[in-house]
Amino acid sequence: MDTSIEQLKNIIDNSNKITFFTGAGVSVASGVPDFRSMGGLFDEISKNGYSPEYLLSTNYIQNDPKGFVDFYHKRLLVAHKQPNLVHQWIAQLEQDERSLGVITQNIDGLHADAGSSNVDELHGTLNQFYCIDCHKQYSKNEVMTQNIRQCGICGNPIRPDIVLYGEMLNQNTISRAIKKIQKADTLVVLGSSLVVQPAAGLTSYFKGQNFIIINKDATPYDRDADLVINDDMVSVIEAVSLQVF
Repeated sequence: MDTSIEQLKNIIDNSNKITFFTGAGVSVASGVPDFRSMGGLFDEISKNGYSPEYLLSTNYIQNDPKGFVDFYHKRLLVAHKQPNLVHQWIAQLEQDERSLGVITQNIDGLHADAGSSNVDELHGTLNQFYCIDCHKQYSKNEVMTQNIRQCGICGNPIRPDIVLYGEMLNQNTISRAIKKIQKADTLVVLGSSLVVQPAAGLTSYFKGQNFIIINKDATPYDRDADLVINDDMVSVIEAVSLQVF
């Protein structure tokens, strides 16, 4: 077994208050493209001349509500995507009461789909929707199976419960995430470049024993970590999770 994998396995085996912090890399194996991948949002630029930041902004939903609704129906809904081994491993450790849960930058809802219950979704979730006017709530299943685009009560557009550009992160979610990191004996960052603020800065609240970063590429926080693994995430977790499954 590779030395770094063995070290990771030993840390996980001896931790009882693990907090996970995940980014887009966790969901790539589930077929969810990251923000800047080909086939992702940047492909939209050549088709309509808008930047991805504008397509996911409060300005777009205000200027062109129908265009925004059409966009997220086409590009963001991922009903056919399923959790992968990494999501399942994280959920299993929580169910075994060895993890405090997961903090995620992802909006795909796959942690919840995998069975994680203590999830802080910093940027919201595509599992929930609401009317922009009366705030009636809808589930992703309702939106997709019934192709719901307007509210059944007031007729206004419905939107996913995600944080758009121009909106603030939910402060209650941030507070829960900070407490989860502060209580952890081990913090495991998975699939995040740790460049998006203020989310990435939350790792500075960790005062525990083991700060681990598992990501394909280097991050600005690697120098602060006790263990850094730059490798395929599914392969890494497969190697350390054999005793869990």
